[in-house]
Amino acid sequence: MQMPRRTVLRAAGVAMALPMLEAMGPETRSPRRLVYVYVPNGVKLDEWREELPVLPQSKEEEKKHRRHGPRLALGDHRGEELPELLRPLAPIKGQTLLLRGLTADKGRANGDGPGDHARAAAAFLTGVQPLKTEGRVRLGVSVDQVAGRAAAGATRIRALTLGLERGLQSGQCDSGYACAYSGHISWESAEVPAAKEVRPQAAFDRLFRGGDAGLSAAERNDRRLRRRSLLDFVRSDAKALRKRLGAADRNRIDEYETGLRELERQLRFEDSAHVASVPDEARPEEEKRTFAEASNLMGEILSLALEADVTRVGTLMYGNEGSGRRYREIGVSDGHHGLSHHAGDEEKLVAIGKINRLHMASFAALVRCLASKKSLDGSLLDDTMLVYGSGIAEGNRHDHHDLPIVLVGGRNTDIRGDRTLVVARETPLNNLHAALLERMGVTKGHVMGDATGVLTGLA
Repeated sequence: MQMPRRTVLRAAGVAMALPMLEAMGPETRSPRRLVYVYVPNGVKLDEWREELPVLPQSKEEEKKHRRHGPRLALGDHRGEELPELLRPLAPIKGQTLLLRGLTADKGRANGDGPGDHARAAAAFLTGVQPLKTEGRVRLGVSVDQVAGRAAAGATRIRALTLGLERGLQSGQCDSGYACAYSGHISWESAEVPAAKEVRPQAAFDRLFRGGDAGLSAAERNDRRLRRRSLLDFVRSDAKALRKRLGAADRNRIDEYETGLRELERQLRFEDSAHVASVPDEARPEEEKRTFAEASNLMGEILSLALEADVTRVGTLMYGNEGSGRRYREIGVSDGHHGLSHHAGDEEKLVAIGKINRLHMASFAALVRCLASKKSLDGSLLDDTMLVYGSGIAEGNRHDHHDLPIVLVGGRNTDIRGDRTLVVARETPLNNLHAALLERMGVTKGHVMGDATGVLTGLA
């Protein structure tokens, strides 16, 4: 018996989308998914990438070298092991593609003076030079929104936008640039950044519970009493549904419910029934979580949203560009941004390396989470493309060429890993976006921002 793709379990006004099931019909295949993870302030490049052959250079090329980096031998380069910062990805080395030569030219001044951090985030997914003027923003639609619109009829949320630091909508944050540029990589239009959710509870409620925003403490408590667990509300429907499913689909439902229940268990510690007797002012701020706790929780929420097909596109900012976050849990008490301007100081470089490794460990946890969740023809990771990187290459110099970009592609994404792909110097980062858009089913040849074409060589 075939059932509609949008089948949901409903009870007490709550709707829970199901993961893809075989019973939804042979024409249904796992869709491709696209995720961007952004890290601020660049990386420690000597630990990010291995040394590669440099082609002979003329005097003119040497001048370009000083400005845009060396002229590397183009094409594939294979190493026996991943560079130090990428080693958390060793279990999926065969699906990991390190890209060299990609440039965000619109992150450069281009006559606009200082403000590299604001431009770096703004241009990362748009390839558009942000307007630098008081009280106004003008940019362009970002690639995640373009991809999300292509699947708009199939998913409830076009493109999920998450972060670990709040993005400001007003004011100036970087040398005259609007704060919105530094705090957002996803843009719905030239003037409107996509709303970024930074609270795990709110993100979960929005995706799976319908949200509690605007309710009083009494109303929230009443809702808690009526929905001790989201899964309790749908248990009877799930029981009836199982009778119509084959063994494989029943197992997928069980695994999906297990993931939801574990996530609810974690969140319930912060939102238990006892909170009704405690004033809101006494509740700990969510920012008190360590970076690893917050990023892993957001990664789990993002994975669940992809698994339930609530969305097929997501962005996650580990920090706003220019972030001064202190990572005391790993012994780094100075702010990230200040440390990135290390001027060669060895202690600061060591601290930057620690921060970079923490970020990559969280990204690897997200990849593992996707790999652990089953889809119709394998794991959720098999159909997912993940881009991890920054709009600044090296924080001390504010470089925007040869950006630190790594692409993880599941086995069904037409991406070949276990190598470093060197493209021509000054190749727009947006050429990569164009290639991923094609894989998401967006019209072939669609280019945006400063793209000059579609990046080849990924397969």
